Amino acid sequence: VTVVTAVTEGGNAARAGIIPGDSIAKVTVTSVERNGIVEEVIQREQECECRDFDATIEALSVFPGEISDTPQLILGIKRLRRWPKIQMIVEYPKSQCAPGVSNIKEIELFAGENLQRAMLNRGIVMDDPEGGKCDFCGNKCVVSVSRGMTLLNPRSLTEEKLMKNNPTARLACKAVVGYNMQEGDVRLRVNLNQWKDN
Repeated sequence: VTVVTAVTEGGNAARAGIIPGDSIAKVTVTSVERNGIVEEVIQREQECECRDFDATIEALSVFPGEISDTPQLILGIKRLRRWPKIQMIVEYPKSQCAPGVSNIKEIELFAGENLQRAMLNRGIVMDDPEGGKCDFCGNKCVVSVSRGMTLLNPRSLTEEKLMKNNPTARLACKAVVGYNMQEGDVRLRVNLNQWKDN
């Protein structure tokens, strides 16, 4: 795929609204040719979606350098969108880690993911033998967020009441990361009852 990496400020591409990250999918050239009193509209189209740079240039080179009266060039652009990511640092209690093994694990999540499901899918073990089970999911899903609380969806009224004595705690099964398609860093602790001796 050929992707625009830069646009000259004030140039034709910038005035047309093309931005870095756009992909050229199609080029259409429309021209009017006159033979005496007869006007003929000629429209040529060249697909260049999913071609590498050389193949895109080759596809565009089929158009002649000089086009007759009133040429019109239309670029078909596809805007590639990157899904926002959340960089998360998860801290385990040292008592749950083997000697010499770090109690910190870094994972990457995508905006809109459920926190509990995302952590379990990335190998985070939520094992708190002394912790109570969540009324919603039946698991032990309480986490303590030390950084990036604003990157999670707001608490529901029920969660607010359950966690009123611990303002940094969240139910992972009810938390969604990257709230409002935000990016950023989150740091949290799991297996909270095991942190007493750390």
